[in-house]
Amino acid sequence: MPAHDEAATIGGVVEPIVRHPLVGEVIVVDDGSRDATAARANDAGARVISLHRTRGKAAAMQWGTHLARHEILLFCDADVIGLSAEKITRIVKPVLAGQFDMHVGIRARRTYWANRLLHFTPVIGGERALRREIWDQVPPEYKRNFQIEIALNFFAKQNGQRMGISILRGLTQVIKERKRGLLAGLWQRMLMIRDILLASWRIYVLLQTWMLIERLLRRRKRSESAPADNVRA
Repeated sequence: MPAHDEAATIGGVVEPIVRHPLVGEVIVVDDGSRDATAARANDAGARVISLHRTRGKAAAMQWGTHLARHEILLFCDADVIGLSAEKITRIVKPVLAGQFDMHVGIRARRTYWANRLLHFTPVIGGERALRREIWDQVPPEYKRNFQIEIALNFFAKQNGQRMGISILRGLTQVIKERKRGLLAGLWQRMLMIRDILLASWRIYVLLQTWMLIERLLRRRKRSESAPADNVRA
């Protein structure tokens, strides 16, 4: 669980995870917090790793993954409200049961149609369970800040791994403007949107274009070598 200045909420997130029978360990990576995040997480029962300076969400997740002992990982944002044992089970159980290789819990929207649209929009959610191999296959250059969620989705699908989502009603998040103040919160939101757009451009446009070119070049090379093989025969 990556956390940066989340003392107000982290205890309520850690406690139900620590008590859950499907969870073997809870690691909180304190990403250079200036408040009591580390102390609150420790009091709630987590193993806490404190980074001396802020390295970003993906880097904190990498630290936690490196230290985790199990092959199935559960990631969770430290600022969610309403996390319960039932919601944790809904996220984790489909992966444990072998139904999916990665399963993401998406916070419900207020209307029916908004929730329906969640099935057709990019899956961006901090609450997800996945097999360690999915994390390991993401190249280091995509493990940056908020780009990581887009990258996990893409490389899982690219490698034929099964991914599912569940809409979790009653799970909310403290918005950045409320946590950091209006201007600082807006700035952080803009940085998050930038990361998401940058990752989408790099992966779904540049990387896929390059992969398409490589496939076409390989196909051309095979077609050119086929007549030569026939001549030798």
